[in-house]
Amino acid sequence: MLELEDIVRTFRVADRDATILRGITLRVGKREVVSIMGGSGSGKTTFMNIVGLLDKPTSGRYRIDGQDVLTADADRLSGLRNQLIGFVFQSLFLMPRLNVWRNVALPLFYRRTPLPEAKAQALAMLERVGLAAYADYMPNQVSGGMRQRVAIARALVGRPAVLLADEPTGALDVQAGQDIMDLFMQINRDLGVLIMIITHDPNIAAQCRRQLVLRAGVLVDETHLAAA
Repeated sequence: MLELEDIVRTFRVADRDATILRGITLRVGKREVVSIMGGSGSGKTTFMNIVGLLDKPTSGRYRIDGQDVLTADADRLSGLRNQLIGFVFQSLFLMPRLNVWRNVALPLFYRRTPLPEAKAQALAMLERVGLAAYADYMPNQVSGGMRQRVAIARALVGRPAVLLADEPTGALDVQAGQDIMDLFMQINRDLGVLIMIITHDPNIAAQCRRQLVLRAGVLVDETHLAAA
């Protein structure tokens, strides 16, 4: 599903170049659940932005679902993001003036899906994440854990092949965070979505079948090391 070869990302800072990712090579198959850990400045966000087609590497190759994305123009990249990738951001970015089901339906509105169909799909996804009864509530009327589920439903409503989650349990208590992880695992089993989770919590990372660690822009596959 994801093939990265010798990915380097360098930014110009003042009068010098700062290399954030240093030759990352990685292949991730369909249906995998992968965690990514690393300290501040390790390159986690830059890596996720490249995987999510929000940024391009300075050099290297990247293919998603067999498609070479590095030669794609902005319109093509936007289409691939909308079709293949769902995002759960740390800050959630729910629209405060839209009710729950309309927040979930946003990706479908961007696809110009007719309103009745978009609402039906949004309600079906809310049923899957256990929030069907809250479809007409506003985001500020539900708990933090529920808002996280709304964000997950929104990420999944377009039926992406890849779900990218940035610290999805970071703002939640232990039980609410575990509930979200249980939901991710259920989604992976039921829908076959590849899930990549950035986390600082080793207990969350340990629940993923594959654990990656970024150290100073270099990727270490802890799972494969343990297996060896």
